[in-house]
Amino acid sequence: MYLKKIFIIIICFGYFLSTPANAITESVLDRRAKNLPYEQGQSVHDIVSNLTQDLTDDKDKARILASFMAYQFQRNGYAARQSAEAARQNKPADTLPDNHLLKTRIGTAHEFAVLYQKLCQAAGIESIVINGYAGKNIKSPDKNISPEVQVLRTSMQQLTGLKDYRLQHYKSSWNAVKINGSWILIDTYFMINGTATVGKNIKNFSEMERFLKQREHQGVKLRELTQGKSIDTNYFDAKPRQFIKTHYPLDSQWQLLPLPISWHSFLN
Repeated sequence: MYLKKIFIIIICFGYFLSTPANAITESVLDRRAKNLPYEQGQSVHDIVSNLTQDLTDDKDKARILASFMAYQFQRNGYAARQSAEAARQNKPADTLPDNHLLKTRIGTAHEFAVLYQKLCQAAGIESIVINGYAGKNIKSPDKNISPEVQVLRTSMQQLTGLKDYRLQHYKSSWNAVKINGSWILIDTYFMINGTATVGKNIKNFSEMERFLKQREHQGVKLRELTQGKSIDTNYFDAKPRQFIKTHYPLDSQWQLLPLPISWHSFLN
């Protein structure tokens, strides 16, 4: 019996020694990102310094920065509604008001992706912004015309007279981040699980502009940003074969699949 106890102690001690002293779980990283005070996240430098200064693993850094984006930012409901309405009328969406994202904490998918790229780069992690179409139930008015052709149509409208803005409300952006020599897919906009949309009832440009300026000058309470949210882990280090079900990049290499699928296959 005595020898058995000694053996168990040795096994436990060996496990302790084999576990890295700086090992940290995703839940710990997520909690730290969620609780970073609003005042400590007013610049890219401050965010990266406050969240990653004691982290050595690039994937941990990428995770905590992605969780920060998901927890502490809200989706721009005004922009989403305006884009959908313009798509139904087959016309371009109006220009959005200027937005100081780090202060207002409300943004579009593209703004999320651009800021996340800046955060990663400041943390010494290579990152790119990927543009494409994203959504769980994308319905194309013309299944046989690829997004690339539709983009070409739009850019050449003055010459051809062709106009096609019907898919613009599905336009989105996300990121690829290089970890240990390999690219992984991350969508901080889709990582938000729960209450996250603000401004969807705002009626016009001027009202939205006033709303953004108010948030910029007064700040936003941390509880307002994080309450009712959790992290959808399917969109961090997403498996390419699952990710392609909701995200179609304009540049097919960022599908990260051995054989890229077509636009028609994506819709089906």
